[in-house]
Amino acid sequence: MVVRIRFGTGRPMEDRAGKNGRAARIAASVLTLIAICLTTFGLWRVAQDLGWAGDFIIAEGFLSHWQVWIGAAVLLQWMAWRLLGYARGGEPDTDIPESAT
Repeated sequence: MVVRIRFGTGRPMEDRAGKNGRAARIAASVLTLIAICLTTFGLWRVAQDLGWAGDFIIAEGFLSHWQVWIGAAVLLQWMAWRLLGYARGGEPDTDIPESAT
């Protein structure tokens, strides 16, 4: 006895830029939130160096420097901007009116 299972054809593949736009927007939002947290740590460390805040959570080592925290925040925010650019790749620009071009 032979049993054959037939599946439907499903949705066709789309060949366009930014087809994973939703996932890119969600990832960009999460990266932006993490970048805000890292910036907060960096500013806390700067304030602690200036004597305006209490002790920083990490007293010594690589992560005890404010440059590391601010640099990581800048890198993550850059990645979020790149993801948003990818997500916009499949959508037409509606921000610029036609009379301005």
